[in-house]
Amino acid sequence: MLNANVTKKLYVREWIFPLMFVVFAIVLEMVNFLTLGIGILPKYLIFDLAIICLFLGVLFLFKTGGVAWICVASFFLLIQVALNMVNATLNNVFGDIFSLSMLNLGVEGANAFKFEFLDLVSILVNLLIYGLFIFSAVYLNKNTECSMTLTKQSKFTIVLSAFIALMAGGFSLFNAQIQTIRVNAEIQEENLDEPFSDEELWDNMFLKTESLQMFGTYGFYLKNLGDFLFSGGEMSEEDQAKVKEALKSGENYVAQSQYSGIGTGDNLIIIMLESFDSFSIDPIYTPFLWSMRMGEYDGAQYMNSFYARNKTNISEEISIVGHIANEKLYSGYCSGVGINQPYSLPNLMKQDGATAVNFFHGYTKTFYDRENVNVALGFNNVYGIEDCTLENITKGFGDWILDSDYIENMVDLFIPDGKRFYSQYTTISTHGPYDYNNPRIADNLNYVEEHFDEYLNYVNNYTNLQIPTDENLLKKYKQFKAFTMDTDKMVQYIFKTLKEKGILDKTTIVMYADHNAYYSDMCYHIKGVEKDDYSNIEGNHLPCIIYNDELPKMINNTYCSTYDLYPTICDLLGLSYNSTLTQGYSIFSEDIKNTVFVSSLSGMYVQNIYTSNIKDFIALDDSVTQEDIDKFKENLLKYYDKQEIIELIYQYNYFKNYA
Repeated sequence: MLNANVTKKLYVREWIFPLMFVVFAIVLEMVNFLTLGIGILPKYLIFDLAIICLFLGVLFLFKTGGVAWICVASFFLLIQVALNMVNATLNNVFGDIFSLSMLNLGVEGANAFKFEFLDLVSILVNLLIYGLFIFSAVYLNKNTECSMTLTKQSKFTIVLSAFIALMAGGFSLFNAQIQTIRVNAEIQEENLDEPFSDEELWDNMFLKTESLQMFGTYGFYLKNLGDFLFSGGEMSEEDQAKVKEALKSGENYVAQSQYSGIGTGDNLIIIMLESFDSFSIDPIYTPFLWSMRMGEYDGAQYMNSFYARNKTNISEEISIVGHIANEKLYSGYCSGVGINQPYSLPNLMKQDGATAVNFFHGYTKTFYDRENVNVALGFNNVYGIEDCTLENITKGFGDWILDSDYIENMVDLFIPDGKRFYSQYTTISTHGPYDYNNPRIADNLNYVEEHFDEYLNYVNNYTNLQIPTDENLLKKYKQFKAFTMDTDKMVQYIFKTLKEKGILDKTTIVMYADHNAYYSDMCYHIKGVEKDDYSNIEGNHLPCIIYNDELPKMINNTYCSTYDLYPTICDLLGLSYNSTLTQGYSIFSEDIKNTVFVSSLSGMYVQNIYTSNIKDFIALDDSVTQEDIDKFKENLLKYYDKQEIIELIYQYNYFKNYA
């Protein structure tokens, strides 16, 4: 029983601390939402309250307001603060938010990190609020001393009761919210304006920011944690039937176009150009690529309306398999349930007779776990800088070797004699950061400086580009241009070698960029694009070149994206594939009119319509009609119908028995 000298201090102490924890958790949620520009609080706020109740239950295991209580409560809020700051930074740089699958890229993220990426205002606000919580808790701990005494039995009874009540309340609120989602889903099925029911968003989290906006930090990351930890096991009979039917409907698909099969029996080279932007190609510094850019090189078509924006590993993998897994990175599946993909380009090429099917990268093959992921996707070997014999190799991030040096050193593997081959290379030197101190491009930098007036004349008279006026940024831009010169040299060397070996006419070559030149916000300064204006898709307008000696040389204005590369290659080389697993179409087919681009970094769009949520559509020019918007929405829903099947395939490694 309570002692007779119970005072108001006890009442304050037992209630003010839990209430303060709840208030600060909600305030931090509001800061996160305002920073991301997604409102103030989530639709399903009770998710937050439910999980906060669970945390309060844990806190009741400690003396309320005591040192241990403050430490544990501060730890809980620190997790929320860290998520807020990471989300603000990712949103600032990529337009993305954190998901636990990104933990598989911890080393890559740490290496690529630059101080300039930080959203300092958001970080300061979050830390001030967090500091205020700790200060308030410590102050109240000193000034609300309990003047009563309890027996040990009474203390245990009160703590246990509070713990059980709060935990039960948290789970009850959580389950009630799940039921509310399901009820809302039944209502939303009749609403044609809603692309996804709330239940579909909860089950799949296809649209990360939309899902965060819907379920809040606590709800989103609880579900994300479950998806991250639990995959594999046995697929339900219902899902098995769904996947089997979907795969059967798309099997043995052969694209139909005027160029179908012109590369049958060809070798294949794919080059993904790291951070290569539309301003990377010009007549002064990259004359070989410029001839293709202008439609003047026999057999080369420049895709003048190619758009892309995904992280490097994602763009790379889309070209290999025609889609991507959204729920978890391939590196996560490799270390978990595994990856088997019979319809990947490496496997299709091997089935079609290619014997040398290898992947190359100008940096370490451990980066993005390529040595495991790309082998799992079907490549015989993955080669990195560890496998070349250049004298000036370092593994320091940013101290890049030259791509031209790497390819020349590896040419006997990259373009092997007497074998039908498929070689894919992801470049590195144009990646950034552009700190103007890489001695390997000293000669290129001198050339850039010597001809910069000539380059400025080209820019001022023939482009809308904006050359930096800031001296530091201008130095970085000149270094970027120096590295693009090396890319041009590398590509010219590859074509020259193929010609000398007499196999240029038996080789199909695809070159494309993974994303824009985002380091130092280069892209946005040069193109005059607002960084957070994702509807201005010019920021994602990038180079793509397809070469086959049977193609007419030209500038091709067909709208296309990274997703269209895989089916286009299959079309040209006469390879059949499963259309259920491809999120694009052959650029040369009639079906290309149905293509859409979807990126977790910048939303969804076609050439003249943009949306971030499949509900609010922005017309990018005056020609857009309601019929165009309806067609765009229809194709987006087809994309996500396929994506549901794709996620199930990876979650359970559906093809694990594939030999």
